[in-house]
Amino acid sequence: MIGLDRAAVWVSLADVEADLVILGVQKRFKNVNPRKLAGTTQSFKINENNINEIRVCEKTGYTLVKIDFSYARFGTDNNVYPLCTEAGKVLVENQLVKIIKDISLQRVSRNDLSYEYLEICLQERIKSFYSYYNIISLFYKSLKRNNYTKIGTCFEDYDYASDYYYNTGFIFQMNRGWKMRLYSKSHEHNKKNLDKVRGANLRLEHRMTKMALDFYCKTSIVSELKLQVIKEKILVKIGKILFEHITKELYRDIEILEKRLKDFESRKIPNLIRDLQEHILDEKIANQVIQQNSTKGSRQTRRYKNKVKEALKEYEARGSPKRSNFDNLERLEFFINKIIFFKVKVKCNSKQHLTFDIA
Repeated sequence: MIGLDRAAVWVSLADVEADLVILGVQKRFKNVNPRKLAGTTQSFKINENNINEIRVCEKTGYTLVKIDFSYARFGTDNNVYPLCTEAGKVLVENQLVKIIKDISLQRVSRNDLSYEYLEICLQERIKSFYSYYNIISLFYKSLKRNNYTKIGTCFEDYDYASDYYYNTGFIFQMNRGWKMRLYSKSHEHNKKNLDKVRGANLRLEHRMTKMALDFYCKTSIVSELKLQVIKEKILVKIGKILFEHITKELYRDIEILEKRLKDFESRKIPNLIRDLQEHILDEKIANQVIQQNSTKGSRQTRRYKNKVKEALKEYEARGSPKRSNFDNLERLEFFINKIIFFKVKVKCNSKQHLTFDIA
């Protein structure tokens, strides 16, 4: 699913003083006090329904009002699922317009609102988050290699019951206006709330600033950025960029396997697989390389493949962080199509080199 979560909008008011808007906020939201004792630039931590914060700033000749809020929490107690409909988006924005009218006593419409930032979410329900470890690791490596001067942080946690470390996602700053966060939304929610969510929800968030929205869409005006526009102008474009990063990194891993899995002795396969684990996305890729490089007969080649399978199973069972070394090509296809938002068919077997058929 594609939807929206957190955002901040601003509006410029020419015919009202900041002091009057500050009083309007305190009248509209009872028991809410500004963070500073005095001044014409004030922030109010609201935390009421889906409104997080309101900031009022006095500028030369006008007053600026900013509202930080969540699309996803409108009408619900949590943001486990993003807001996915245009009708819902308009409803939330009309609520913001009403709040601004109440606190400023000025005439305002959705056309007057502009984004300061917007979180665009791609989210899908999956069986288990840890089974995507190899794919998440590949994705993160591809971002670091292609954007080596940028800032990224990968996260892990420890489960004492299973005695495993496991991947919990990452944050990556692609550029000044675009930050990505990949994580399990269900796990994040369950850590903070008593009402638990079952299953795993894999979420990729794109946090776009006004600068990024203006770059991709030529506008940051709220009413002009419909969900369909966001898909066509942003997600399609960045999906292609991210797909190219992933495939480039994956083919690099395959080249490493082709160099290392050559002229080896059968008894050395377990150690080789252990050393090359971070370059093996899936058993099928390793088998294809074995088949391609083997100078032995079909029976001996099958023995090699069985040894590879046993080694990958052992590493999967005993290694840490927790991962899955099987069925990852199917997961990769799902990940690219649903989370990266790029339509493709992934093909690979013992006789066919890995290929991506673009739809």
